[in-house]
Amino acid sequence: VSVCLCVFMYLCLLVCVSTCCCLPRDPNLFVYCCDFSPTAINIIKTHAQYEPKRCHAYVCDAATQSYHLPPNSMDIVIFIFVLSAIHPDKMPDVIRKAAECLKPGGLLLLRDYGRYDLAQLRFKPGRYLSENFYVRGDGTRVYFFTPDELDALLTSNGLEKVQNIEDRRLIVNRGRKLKMHRVWIQCKYRKP
Repeated sequence: VSVCLCVFMYLCLLVCVSTCCCLPRDPNLFVYCCDFSPTAINIIKTHAQYEPKRCHAYVCDAATQSYHLPPNSMDIVIFIFVLSAIHPDKMPDVIRKAAECLKPGGLLLLRDYGRYDLAQLRFKPGRYLSENFYVRGDGTRVYFFTPDELDALLTSNGLEKVQNIEDRRLIVNRGRKLKMHRVWIQCKYRKP
């Protein structure tokens, strides 16, 4: 089984190191892990449990570069809060490249921000870039999806829906007496 993970810094560390380095029981598992941040990749590569025989971590801007993976070679491609950081005009190309990497029957797994998530509702007026697309204080961007938008994006790139759900949660911080209404979209699509 080969797995391609395309995730951002904090999740890249968690997913890559725990999946490929802490689960050595499956000798057939190999993880490709890419991130646009050289710092994130360096942290992974210098982690004590990083094994180059089990994981290849490399810098890649999913919006503008090739993934450097052969077509039809991956069983699973995972995007965790990746697509929302990419300009909406570039999203179809990102999904097209991911779909090309998948083997027939391979899965694209995706989790990202849903429309009207607390993070979207907190944005001040000067942070608006375009419809449902904002810039954070650190300069990174974020888009907030509906399940239908993601379905159209994924199916228009030849993938078949297995699951597309909106995950709405009320998270309570009892110490600060704060209620947070979170909305995420979780998708599983298969390459025919």
